[in-house]
Parts: sequence; C-alpha cells; structure tokens
Amino acid sequence: MDGRLYIFDFDGTISYTGEDIAASLNEVRRLYSLTPLETAEVLKYVGYGAKFLIENTLAEAPDPLETVLQRYKEAYFSHCTDTSRPYEGLTETLDKLIRRGDKVSLFTNKPLRITLKTLDFFGIRDRFTSIYCPENLNNRKPDPEGILRCIDDANAEKANTIMVGDSKADVDAGKAAGVMTCGCLYGMGDREKLIKAAPDRLIEDIRELPGLAF
Repeated sequence: MDGRLYIFDFDGTISYTGEDIAASLNEVRRLYSLTPLETAEVLKYVGYGAKFLIENTLAEAPDPLETVLQRYKEAYFSHCTDTSRPYEGLTETLDKLIRRGDKVSLFTNKPLRITLKTLDFFGIRDRFTSIYCPENLNNRKPDPEGILRCIDDANAEKANTIMVGDSKADVDAGKAAGVMTCGCLYGMGDREKLIKAAPDRLIEDIRELPGLAF
C-alpha cells in the first residue's frame, strides 16, 4: 500500500457525542426513577464500550445488566444524531488524507448500529476502508484486534499506520498493535490520562493531522 493508514476512534475524535450519550443514559435512569447524571460525570466512563458505561452509571438498576444495556442502546440509537456533529474540519481532513493517497479506517467501542447511523447522518461513511465495532470484533479497545484487522483490510504496514484517538484506551491499543499513535487533546477523554499515556504525537485540532511527521 502506498501512503499511510490512519485509524480513527469515534467519540471525542471525529465528533463530540457527549450530550447525546448523556441524554440517552439519563432517559434510562428515569425509567428506573434514578436522578440524572451531569454530562461530565457520564463522560468519565466513555471510551471503553457501552457495557462499561452502564456498569458504572446504572449499577442501581434492578434489572439484569443485559436488559439495562439493551435499553440504553435503544435510547441512544434514537438520540445519537440529536446534537452530535463532526468536529470542524473533520470531513476536509479525511478528504485531504485520501486525496494524497492515504487510507482511513474506524475502530471504536461504540455499538455498530449507532456508529453506522451516525456516520450516514454525517455523510462520511464512504470515506472509511474499514469500520470495526464490538459487534464485528472479539475484543474491545484497549485490545489491538481492531487495529490489526484494519491493517489487514488496507494491506498496510504497521510502520505506516497511525491510531488517532482522544483516550488512553486508544493509545494503549495502538502501542499494543505496534503502530504510531496520535492523541487528540480537543476530545472527550481525560486530558491528563491521555498525555500520561505518551502518544507519539498530540494535536489540539483535527486539522493538524495531515501536516504531522511520523
């Protein structure tokens, strides 16, 4: 493969999705007569998958975990495009990378049905060579499985692959896969934890990405 492969996380990397996630979670909390949580509290548990989020924000619910998780997924599917939009410059950045011969893929812990609906709403689904979510993988981030699958699909080399994300999980997955990493400081993840994870590069704006030397 000529060029590089850029593998993107979703939440906090290509879009700020915090308000829609929090609204969906609080809809389920209301079903159980639980008080709503502030968005900042909800975001502490975003990045490691919906199950992790529910385990840490709806543990008081009397129903089995899988029942509560399914209710959250249905609520989020309904609300995932209420306020979420691509970060400014995201589409232009993807197109710039593709025009110069790079490929872009997506590896996220976000549920597949919600991911595809949101990408279609943004009008960018066709940019990605591969899209990996928990439903089409055996392991979630920080496991590197999704990165390795993206590399195989793109016929890329690890030395020319960059994992781009806003959380420690993204950096840890990239390091486990043996690829370069780029941390997005503008995202939803814990900024201090992201810096401590020591990605190869850090950016404050997605539009910086094409100009970085790796």
